[in-house]
Amino acid sequence: ARGPGRRNNPAFWQSLLDDNFNSFGASLAFVSLVDRTGNALAGKNASGTTNFSSRSGYQTIRGTSVFVFDFPLMSPGQQRMGMGGSVAGWHLRLGLYGSDADFIRRQAIVQAATTGVAILLLIVMAYALVRTLRRSLDMQARENSERHLKSLGTMVAVLAHEIRNPLSAMKGLTQLAQEDLSPEHSIQSQLRTVVSEAERLERLVTDLLDFARTKEPQISQFELSELLSELKAMLESRLQTSNVALHLPSAITPMQVRSDPAGLRQILLNVLMNAIDATPEGGTVELTAGRDESDKSIVIRVDDSGKGIGQNNPDELFQPFVTTKVRGTGLGLAVSKQIAEKLGGTLKLENLPGGGARCSITLPIF
Repeated sequence: ARGPGRRNNPAFWQSLLDDNFNSFGASLAFVSLVDRTGNALAGKNASGTTNFSSRSGYQTIRGTSVFVFDFPLMSPGQQRMGMGGSVAGWHLRLGLYGSDADFIRRQAIVQAATTGVAILLLIVMAYALVRTLRRSLDMQARENSERHLKSLGTMVAVLAHEIRNPLSAMKGLTQLAQEDLSPEHSIQSQLRTVVSEAERLERLVTDLLDFARTKEPQISQFELSELLSELKAMLESRLQTSNVALHLPSAITPMQVRSDPAGLRQILLNVLMNAIDATPEGGTVELTAGRDESDKSIVIRVDDSGKGIGQNNPDELFQPFVTTKVRGTGLGLAVSKQIAEKLGGTLKLENLPGGGARCSITLPIF
């Protein structure tokens, strides 16, 4: 607006304001040149030249929030020297729509929300990917373990069959020799040792065959309390020999269970024999059983009063041929876990706070 006849010419200002309004009309509510009394000398808005209030700040114009800027119009010399005053007291006023800031704020909120959702989706996808990868690795490990166990089982089955026949013949011939000789004969003690070791090898062969054979569960309905009573009767002689007491619940609640009775009997027999072996003379083995209605399963716990499993990893004790007993085969728990998993259940070992170990058997009720 410099030059003669321009700065003090309202007509020139009108053309200048028209051009600027057309360029920035989306953001401008109005532009106006007013004199010292507030009368509009030139201006532009949607309805033409108008006269607006002189105060700066937010104002509501026709229901719209507008921020008004008011600038005194100084001469070029006064502007360069930082002096006050104005051209005949004229002021230039601009009105900016307040909604632009709201729009930017809304856009920022939308973008922040979008970014947050994208980050959350990435986290969920990463978690799903990690779970899928872990599941794949677990499945691969199980497949490798199953292949290894299958080949091991085939080898064990062949060896067990080859060993059982000559072993039975050796045991039978030794027992015949015992019968032919008088009880006081000097070699009777050696023959008893041969028979005892042959019986131990027979138990080992039986455990090997049980581990190698994959029997399909035979599901039927049976009374759990009767099964537990039968097991106690089967173990009575062993309990007397070891001087260990087996405590069942004083009043076993009748409980109809639909599962594999032979498989459950073998699991409990292995677990109870381990508990009896681990319990010192005069100790007790506690057996409890109950129904877990939350997940439709039965939970049987066998607690011994021995030394517990110590610092051993419980999972390692379920591996074939791993045992803490001097004369153990290390197959009882492995066979028991194999049967429990085939029935959809679990087998768990843990130390008891007061000493001893607990074996928990959880089986679904079909």
